[in-house]
Amino acid sequence: MEWIRFGGIERFYGAQQVLAGAAGVLRDDEKIGLVGPNGAGKSTLLRILAGLDAPDGGAVTRVRGLRIGYVGQEASQHGDGSLRDALEVAVAATRAHERELRTLEQTMAGLTDDGALAPLLEKYARARDDFERHGGEGFERRMRSMISAFGFATEDLDRSTEEFSGGQRTRAALARVLLEDPDVLLLDEPTNHLDIEATRWLEQLISRDRRAFIIISHDRYVLDRVATGIWELERGSINAYAGAKGEAAYSAFVTERLRRDELAKAEYERYAAERVRRLAVIAELRTHGSHNYAQVRSREKQLAKFDSPDAPRKRAKKIAVRIGAATSRRDGIDLAADSLTKAFGSPLFTSLEFDLAHGERLAVVGPNGSGKSTLLKILAGLAQPDAGTVTFRAGVKPSYFSQDSAAALDIGMRAVDAVCGQTGVLPQRARALLGAMGLGGDAADKTVESFSGGERRRIMLAHLMARDTDCLLLDEPTNDLDIESRESLEHALDGYGGSIVVVSHDRYLLARIADRVLSLRDGVWSIVDGGYQAYEAKRTGEAQETLAAVAAPVRASATDTAGARLSKNRRLELEEESRRQEAEIVRLDARRADIEERFASPEVSRDGKRVRALRTELEAIDRDSAAALAAWELAIEALDADITAK
Repeated sequence: MEWIRFGGIERFYGAQQVLAGAAGVLRDDEKIGLVGPNGAGKSTLLRILAGLDAPDGGAVTRVRGLRIGYVGQEASQHGDGSLRDALEVAVAATRAHERELRTLEQTMAGLTDDGALAPLLEKYARARDDFERHGGEGFERRMRSMISAFGFATEDLDRSTEEFSGGQRTRAALARVLLEDPDVLLLDEPTNHLDIEATRWLEQLISRDRRAFIIISHDRYVLDRVATGIWELERGSINAYAGAKGEAAYSAFVTERLRRDELAKAEYERYAAERVRRLAVIAELRTHGSHNYAQVRSREKQLAKFDSPDAPRKRAKKIAVRIGAATSRRDGIDLAADSLTKAFGSPLFTSLEFDLAHGERLAVVGPNGSGKSTLLKILAGLAQPDAGTVTFRAGVKPSYFSQDSAAALDIGMRAVDAVCGQTGVLPQRARALLGAMGLGGDAADKTVESFSGGERRRIMLAHLMARDTDCLLLDEPTNDLDIESRESLEHALDGYGGSIVVVSHDRYLLARIADRVLSLRDGVWSIVDGGYQAYEAKRTGEAQETLAAVAAPVRASATDTAGARLSKNRRLELEEESRRQEAEIVRLDARRADIEERFASPEVSRDGKRVRALRTELEAIDRDSAAALAAWELAIEALDADITAK
């Protein structure tokens, strides 16, 4: 079934044409990844498809009665009212249908005339269908499950969304849209500001959902795991790639795009060579004074009709810059962290220890708020630990790149001056670095406020690359960069000879450069050798073992009843199971809070044996809590499936 068909879409911003004949079709169960460089018009196209903006040309056809769920990038930027207010938007339709049902029930209860009752019964059936479509009796349960899955507590319902982080606002917007139960979802950078765990959960939700999606994302992991096809928006039009079942769609698209580019280049080169040959023949006929003017004119006419294929597309220039190390050392320890402890109310990390050899790359991962950026600031000397020390080897020059680096640029400063500042490089070198960043020519003389957020980060990355440094401390370096810029930055970091500590939610970046992974979670830390793939394998293995051991009975019962109504006894068992697991989650959360409070005690933080014992207990609590949550979700899914089967 086709949900949305569009063609010839044009959109202008002043004299600049952003969309030029964009066309496509969104069908049942398709999950389309919409990609392209920053400024290509992706967000503009999504707003047009959502019906929020009108195109300057072309047409969009939607199925009658289509319900579209749209989440824009601005969802992470502005708070308005409480979380409860945001969710009540989704609740409103369900509440209205419920009130209509109750009114009809009361009206019909007092009627004895079959003639008057018949049209009301028909109206009641339609209202009941609408009620069930918007969640029905299971709506409240689904809302509680949704809030929990997106990491919100019950007390968050009455908090103002202005108090939320960007990631929390994005999650609130996603929860609201999903509760509205649309037919099609259009998501613009839904993983912005989400940590890896929240992004992973969203991936699972999208891949299991049977609805159609269009997703704008620079996260290549997300695109590979959820997309069934890719639309590349380039020069205002769409190049569509229909992925094969079971393949990583974005990676396959990149391979196919390279093949198509090579074929187009070869075809254009053949055309160019043949055109040169024909021109030479005509020139030869003229040069030697041929009196056969008819033959010359004939060949000229043939040449005029010789159709030219499209010129090969020139891909955006990559960031082809090498980052220089201050020294050429290849051995020894650049950085040593010894017994680092930091707490803000509850512990972020306690007795954290690691060494970083020259040339080694350490990735720091964990949920938002787990202390990753704080750790990086401590390593950079911008914050002090509660205990412990950070030591750089004599002569090692570290450089720190923060999430807020772009905001630190002085208004009125030219881009070239921002690169030169405190680096000692000459303007000529600074212009070359900006040019390699795609900001060459006159752009180097523009003031920083005239650039977009992503372009400002490019300026700061050029500033970083202008410095000779032995150890890079990078906090979310790929934020606001498009895919090609991310790939180019990865290439530059890959060729860097110094050591790196990087905080990032970009799993492609981590998979490419990390040698080890430091995980921070709920005040507990651990280090996994072997790179990001080894960390993912370990995490996935632990999660599967826990789920198989604890949630298997619930999963089996849910599978056995798939497509069938639950018996009354089985339904009571599942309801009891959901209550029991919910109580267990509350108990474990209370125990975790008690342990975290102990960590804050100076006596405990100085006792290595007690710290290790409490850390072991916290790890056990995390495993038990994950298992209880999984079992609770499976029981809720079985109960919801039973409601659907009515």
